[in-house]
Amino acid sequence: MKANSYNNMQLLGLMSGTSLDGLDIAHVAFDFSTNESTDFKLLNNKTYPLPQAIFEQLFAIFSLSAQQVFELDQQIAHFYAKCVNDFILDFGIQREQITAIASHGQTIFHQPQKGYTTQIGCGATLNYLTKIPVISQFRTLDVSAGGQGAPLVPIGDKLLFSKYADGFLNLGGFANISTEKNAQTLAFDIAPANLPMNKWMQTIGKSFDENGALARSGTVDAAVVQKATGLAFFQQEGPKSLGTEWLEQQYLPLFETLTLPDKMRTHIDILNKLCIKYFELLQLQKVYITGGGAHNDFLIETLQKSFQGKLLIPEPALIDYKEAVIFAFLGARYLRKETTTLKEVTGAKEALRTGVLHDFQGRIW
Repeated sequence: MKANSYNNMQLLGLMSGTSLDGLDIAHVAFDFSTNESTDFKLLNNKTYPLPQAIFEQLFAIFSLSAQQVFELDQQIAHFYAKCVNDFILDFGIQREQITAIASHGQTIFHQPQKGYTTQIGCGATLNYLTKIPVISQFRTLDVSAGGQGAPLVPIGDKLLFSKYADGFLNLGGFANISTEKNAQTLAFDIAPANLPMNKWMQTIGKSFDENGALARSGTVDAAVVQKATGLAFFQQEGPKSLGTEWLEQQYLPLFETLTLPDKMRTHIDILNKLCIKYFELLQLQKVYITGGGAHNDFLIETLQKSFQGKLLIPEPALIDYKEAVIFAFLGARYLRKETTTLKEVTGAKEALRTGVLHDFQGRIW
């Protein structure tokens, strides 16, 4: 079968975000047979918690040696492969039904202004251990073309989800927004979201603040809000993206003197202010919210109280697996020789077909 005739196919989308809450796998069927729209169906989905040894290394990534990072690249690939093989077995999937795996990988270093972004979880190893073609490294080429390498999800928002809302907010490790204006997609990172809260909760042995209960008990520190919202990143316009380096160096130090509940509450106040700022600037009426933050009752209540429009919270499967679904979609577009980026979103010189194919058995041709 020639690549440009891939009209109906099933892919596995693999997503592991900066919040380090696990590997999401989405088994998605796509139908490209009509020109009007792409139909998709989320067939199966599951999240696999990161092994403690991998979690601890990722949590302390900036203290690892280069050799340790390369070893971690392989550890993650082996973990991904085990998860995929278990997933196929658990859901009774015929391996031959899966055209490809689209793997985001684990972002560890992201400095597009210096010309690089790094996602680990070796695609060649994942391909060999699963015997399924793997498409990985979706961000690198965009950065080579002068882009941010992020966000990539907005092309999926535009082509798969636009009928639901006029704005899309993802509350993952970082919060990002996308919308259509004048027939062009606008999308960018807004602020840190779950990542700071998860880091702070880990200091008391918990992985996250369930329903935002601890944040609800805290008090906003106005001085920290003023300092944080005055950071240079929040004054930038146009394509922009955040990385953990920025978080560690510029954002987290501002909270060091606060109690844990006040850290959480102050952070949510900052996130709320910045989200509402862009909802209003972009004149949004309906905002479709996904990502782990959509489960944070206090955060959603805070946003809804401040927003004149409507917040839409989809079914739990799409809250948690929308990004994995969209990476499966990027893999499908790669196989169809279609672009996987929007240049107006990433700031690259052109829209590109990003990704690297690993297929040692030659299944894709």
